[in-house]
This record gives sequence, structure tokens and C-alpha cells, in this order.
Amino acid sequence: MSVLENSTKQPQVKPTDIVPPDRLSALLRRRNLPGLVFLGGHGSATLLTGYLVALALGTWWLAPALLVHGAIVVHWFAPFHECSHGTAFRSPAMNRIVGWITGTGLFLIPAYFRYEHLAHHSYTQITGDDPEMIPMAERLGGYLWYATGLPYFYSNLTILVRMLFGRFNAVERKFLPGRALGSVVMEAWSMVLAYGALAAASIWFDTTTVLLFWLAPRFLGEPVMRLIRMSEHTGCPRVRHILLNTRTVLTTPVVRWLNWNNAYHAEHHAIPTVPFHALGDLHRIMGPHFEEVRPGYVNTQLYLMANGRKNSAVPGG
Repeated sequence: MSVLENSTKQPQVKPTDIVPPDRLSALLRRRNLPGLVFLGGHGSATLLTGYLVALALGTWWLAPALLVHGAIVVHWFAPFHECSHGTAFRSPAMNRIVGWITGTGLFLIPAYFRYEHLAHHSYTQITGDDPEMIPMAERLGGYLWYATGLPYFYSNLTILVRMLFGRFNAVERKFLPGRALGSVVMEAWSMVLAYGALAAASIWFDTTTVLLFWLAPRFLGEPVMRLIRMSEHTGCPRVRHILLNTRTVLTTPVVRWLNWNNAYHAEHHAIPTVPFHALGDLHRIMGPHFEEVRPGYVNTQLYLMANGRKNSAVPGG
């Protein structure tokens, strides 16, 4: 990593140099059915684990049930992410509606994330330009701290509050075009109004349903998502090279299904307009060309911790 990390002269590769044009045309085709199938499956899994939480009430099984349910809830980021790319469904309206619902459940403003994520794709792993870089995770202490989810929640919730009042900082003004500022503020207010309505209903009906089946698992499950998100780029070279700066994790079919094939993350970054349901096919074409393809999330986390220990041992590293 040390040689590549500081290199800005790596040869650039276009995805079309690897993927035949006719094959790429087929991969780019957007469809509604796969998104509906994945969404239905994800919704069913959420209801099932929520039912387990209900069964566990009043028993010591409640804690593990909440953790399992939380792991499903935080993976609503997968359809949210796909909707932000407009690739979850062929229908733009469905992408907007599902994106808003899942974003609200995750405390993520769809319009804000869409432009932030576009900048992330445009400047992947470029210090100062990639707004989604996690530099703290390059050292072991930072990796462990970020894995708790606390820095992430602090950042997201403070962003939500600032967006209510249109307080955009210098970094945000780099990736948010002027025409989008009003939409970001409006979406932030729509989310907060939804939260207020849920809070009012909970008080009126004297119920802990929202707390038990959404908020508690949402916070408890976030470390799972933080570990997955760190797997995507942490420890990869900081260069403008699609074959080097992003990691694919080869995981089980169940996990791939749960994260809507986002484990094929290098493939997704190589051609972001390829819908999630075609990433497996894209991997079969491009997979051998990527520098960072690792077997499983456990193996990847062990690598990231070793990388963090190594960097922590270097003074000022």
C-alpha cells in the first residue's frame, strides 16, 4: 500500500476496456421487478425479526433479538443507496418514494446523500475531495471508535439539524449545487415532521412500539453497517484508479442479498450505473482485474485491524 498510496501516476483504465460494449449495454438495463423482489424480501425479513423481538419481550432473549432485528433494519441502507443512484427501479417515482422512506428511517436526507455520494464516486479515496472517506479508520483506535457507530450518528444528526436551518459548511458547498439547497432543506423538514408525528402518536397511544421496533434496533445494529462500510475503501490506495481504490468482499448469498449485492463494491464503483441485480454478472467479467478482492467480512475486518495496528505503530502515521 505504501507505494501505491502516494502514487498519482497509475495508468487509468476505462471499464469499457474490460467489458465488451454489447455486454455492458445489457448490464445497464434497469428493471422494476428485481427491486420489488428484493424490497419484498427485505420487508419480510424486517417483519420476521420484528416478530422475534415481540416474542422475546420480558425474556433475556430480547437483547439478541434486538441485535438481529437491528442488523436487518440498518441494511435498509442498501435500497436507499440504490435509490440514490436511480438503479433500484426503472421507475424514477419508485426510486424517489422508496429513497425517502428508507432515508427517513435511517436519518439520511436523500437529496443531501445523493450529491455527497456523487462526489464520493467522482473523487474516491482522494483526500480533501472525497466526502465519505473515513481517515480515522486507518489507525486501530480510530477503527474501533468508528465501529461503535457513535461518530457516525453524531455527524448525521448534526447534519440533519443544520440542514433544517440551511447552514451549509464549506465542504458541503463543494458538492451541493445551488439548485439543490432548497430541496435538501425541504427534505430535512419533511423528515423531522415525520419524526414529530411518530413521537406524538407514541405519546397519544402510550406505546413504545417506535422505540422498540425502530429506534433501539436502529442504534444497536449500526456497528454492523459501520464495519461493512469500512470494508469498502479503508486500507485501499489513495489513488484515482478504479481497479485499486475500492474493495470487493466475497461473502455468502444471504449477506449479498441483504446488502443488495453491494459487497461487489469495486464493480459498483467501476460502473455506478449498473443496477444492483447485475453486479454479480459484472463481477464475473471484472472481478479478476481488481486489486482488492477479499474472502468474507471477517477476513476483511482482520485485515483492517492489522492495517490499523501497522499505521498506529508509525509515528504520525
